[in-house]
This record gives sequence, structure tokens and C-alpha cells, in this order.
Amino acid sequence: MSYIRFQDRDGAAQLRGSERPWLYQFAHDTAAGVLLGQRASGAKAVRLRELLPMDHALQFVPAPGREDTLRWQHDYVRSLNPVLADTVAVYREHEIGMYPILLNTALVLGSDIVKLAARLFGQCESNCWVDGPHRAWLADIIDEALTGGAYRRDHGWEDVQALLQQRDDQPVVVSYAESFPQPWADWGRDLIGEDADASDVQAYWETLPVDDRWKAGMRRLTDSDARLELVPAWTRFRFQPGLSFLDLLADDRDARLERVFDTASVSS
Repeated sequence: MSYIRFQDRDGAAQLRGSERPWLYQFAHDTAAGVLLGQRASGAKAVRLRELLPMDHALQFVPAPGREDTLRWQHDYVRSLNPVLADTVAVYREHEIGMYPILLNTALVLGSDIVKLAARLFGQCESNCWVDGPHRAWLADIIDEALTGGAYRRDHGWEDVQALLQQRDDQPVVVSYAESFPQPWADWGRDLIGEDADASDVQAYWETLPVDDRWKAGMRRLTDSDARLELVPAWTRFRFQPGLSFLDLLADDRDARLERVFDTASVSS
């Protein structure tokens, strides 16, 4: 059974697995607002269409005329579905994934409530985490979301908020459908030899005291990617390659894409 787990050294709380697609909806709705919030624009449709992969479903329908531009934009929003397409744009052979674009649009335009939803959706499997001194900050965002009705009550948020508020001297790590920490094959080989297999690593892991497991887990986590930490100064965080729908629709779109992909020196 899937769940989003929040865990510190001494306790844990879980969101229902159904909350993950709910969190994704925040990003999708934010992107829809950008794509549909203004009146239908032929220029907007052209910018989006010319970046679509050649095998995208919308490449097989006629280019939108002035009278059906809005309908095409609605079709484009509906196509933002991982079942239909993983790639929303291609620029000089660089594929731009749907999830980063959607999540970054939410991060650019959204409140802290929306930013938290985007970060949890995008990084729960990678073990995003919040340090002890910032637990209260994260709990306050959840409280605001519950009070305003943005997050759903009785889906685990109250338990997560209570866990965050219990103390401020331990980090809380997020995981998806598993607990933290887990043994890692390469980590185990570093400790018990290159010939160690998965069963050797698991057996060694089970001999470790809980404190040692946590120290090993946090050491690996903090060494792996500083971008996994949730901190109040999070307005500049973006999922790679850092683009949002605002970039794809900008008048200087190509210049922005050149900067991101460093292709200015590539002759066309």
C-alpha cells in the first residue's frame, strides 16, 4: 500500500497514498491557469506547438486557426498527462519533461502551500527532508493549508503536523512507500568489502543500532544532494532543467532555452 511517510529518529506519520496525485493537481492547476488564464492567443499556441515532440498527439491535428485557438489550448492542457506523453517540448534535441515544467510553474507562481505540494510530489521518492529548526515552519504551512481547505483533513496531514511540532532537534525525512533509512548496496560494500552482495548488506544493516542507521542515512542524504533539504529560503529552487511554462511562452523564449542548454555556440 502506497503512502508518503514523514519520519524522524523516534517517530513517524504518514499521508495516504492518494495524497500524491492530489499534490500533483496543485501543479497541474497552476499550469492550466498560465495556459488558459488569459484570452486565447494564437502566438501562445504557436509557441507551444512548435516545441512539441514530432510524435505528440497534437502534432496530428490541424494547426489552430483564430477561431479554435482556445480549444487547442484546452486540448494542450488535457494532454499534460503522463499516460499520454512524458515530454512536452524538444529544443535542439533536448527533451523537456512534463513533470519539471509543471512543478516549476507551481514553484514560480504558487504560495508556500503550493510550493510544498510541488516539492513533496517531486521529491518524496528522493527523500527530501527538513532540519530540526525548520520543522515548525513546515508545520505552519500545513496548518495554513488545512485551515484554508487547500489540504484535505483526515488524510494524514494532522499527524504529520503533530510530528513536526513535537521537537526541533531532529530532522524529518520524507519517503514514499518505504521507511527511512534503507541499506544501500554501495554503502554496504564500502563497509564490508567489494564482494558483498545484497543479502550481506542487509544482514550487516540489521546488526546496526538504530542511531547508527540514522547517522549513516543522514550522512548519505546530506552528502548526495543539498537540493533535497526543505528550507524557508526556497524561492529559487527549481527542478532541472529549471524551466517553467512562463519560459516556454516568453517573447525571448529561445534565448532562455539557449542559456539553459548552453547551445549558443552550436550552429543552426
